[in-house]
Amino acid sequence: MPFPKFGQLIVMGAIMVALIGSDVSAGSVTGTASYRERIAVPEDATLYIELQDISLADAPAVTLAAQRYVLSGVPAEFELTYDDALIRDGMTYAVRGAIYRGSQLLFTTDTVYPVLTNGAPDTADLLLVKTGGPTSAGLENTSWTAIGVDGAVLNSERAPQLDFAQGGAFSGSGGCNRFTGQAEISGNSLTFPDNIAATLMACPPEMEQVEDQFFAALQNVVSYAVAGDSLALLDSAGDPVLKFIRTQ
Repeated sequence: MPFPKFGQLIVMGAIMVALIGSDVSAGSVTGTASYRERIAVPEDATLYIELQDISLADAPAVTLAAQRYVLSGVPAEFELTYDDALIRDGMTYAVRGAIYRGSQLLFTTDTVYPVLTNGAPDTADLLLVKTGGPTSAGLENTSWTAIGVDGAVLNSERAPQLDFAQGGAFSGSGGCNRFTGQAEISGNSLTFPDNIAATLMACPPEMEQVEDQFFAALQNVVSYAVAGDSLALLDSAGDPVLKFIRTQ
């Protein structure tokens, strides 16, 4: 195999430098993470921060960048670096955070924190809510209206409703059809049955789409967090798949 000539080496080197230099254009999102409770952070706690694409209402949020930090106290500062090529005008991005002790989820965000596009800043001050203990107790005899599904704000003429009675009994409306069932609740753990009994009314396409998303999200719920008049139903990764406001 013949070796390249000196002039060819110079051209090849210039091309490589250009390629390397244009490989990644990095941006960053900065901010703080904290919680209201006046309790010490466990010594082995970690803070997990994600930048997510939440543009599609009918699809789960997509994680674009993530970073885990050793957590010694709050408020804790973070800086999350991402690839600029992943960010597109007109799309919607948000930062979420969670605090873990090993695999145990202790705190999580239950509010959407938009960043980067649509006039949102490149900073976010996250307020996390406790997922266990007194702040997540007391679902019995409460009623909730859905405001978010799979990381996206829910815009619907008739939003899904969820009511809890005693002993895990629940009922409500997907926006068109009524449903009822028996959930398993233990501490902050919450799971819904695979087959939820529901009426079978014909629904307008827009309502049917929202209702399908709502029922699909219920199947991914493994825990919950209550903060004041807000309820977040979380999946196994600690991500809020459904968000509600209290109506009773």
